[in-house]
Amino acid sequence: MSMAYPSLVQSRSRLRKVSDTLEGYVRIDLVEERMFPTATVLRYVAVVFPVMLYYFQSAFLDLPDRDQVFLMMIIGTAVAAGLQDALTGLTNRLNFALERGTLETYLVEPVPWALIPVAMNIWRSFTGGILACIMVALGCLLGGPIEANAIPAALVVLFLGIVACNALGTFAASFIVLFKRGDPIVTLYGLAAGVLGGALFPIEVLPTWIRWVSYLVPHSYVISAERELLMQDPPPGGLSPLWSAVILTVFCLVTFTAGLYVFDRALRLARRLGILSI
Repeated sequence: MSMAYPSLVQSRSRLRKVSDTLEGYVRIDLVEERMFPTATVLRYVAVVFPVMLYYFQSAFLDLPDRDQVFLMMIIGTAVAAGLQDALTGLTNRLNFALERGTLETYLVEPVPWALIPVAMNIWRSFTGGILACIMVALGCLLGGPIEANAIPAALVVLFLGIVACNALGTFAASFIVLFKRGDPIVTLYGLAAGVLGGALFPIEVLPTWIRWVSYLVPHSYVISAERELLMQDPPPGGLSPLWSAVILTVFCLVTFTAGLYVFDRALRLARRLGILSI
């Protein structure tokens, strides 16, 4: 009887193992959401405050195109908030697993280790996208005129940005596995992306000597494309949504491939060094 379960697991197809792994990690996240309902509710309520802040700020400035300025800030802030969840979800989960001593339990599952970063962060990435959509919807209710027919394309661009941030998160996760510390990297990148990505202003206002760095940050492409798609009068100088989507797609393919490879190598090195007890 003791060998029945392992033999059953080994007999499953690779596709079934992948789907079961993704489903299992999502189920874990859903259980944690139900265990702490107050924290979950407050997380969604909290997005109201930045929307109100920028609404009253735009009203105070009393600019001729006040609604467009308000919508520009809301789109940038919403995208930055959604991508931040995708960026930090994996590192937070890994830190939590290390503190509870359950990381090795995840690693003994008969699935490729490169799948673990995707599975561990899929729910957090999804909820980050939901938070971004809620913020934009609240801005629309407060008078921000969005182009409704561009919403499907905007969701595609947001998805590409979330995938790109997942890819970047795998590099920080590799540091956590080896050195038990990865938060400074994610924190520094999050702060830099807020400025270089143009969350509250177009990147064209940045000095020329630093503006080129913005093109290395996926946030800038996502925010620029969302403004071009959703705003009636987007800021000048932005890339076309098509070019932004192409660049993000290439970025995701290259960075995710490299990130998953580095994460797999980090786990194997940690096992050889005795950092992981498997």
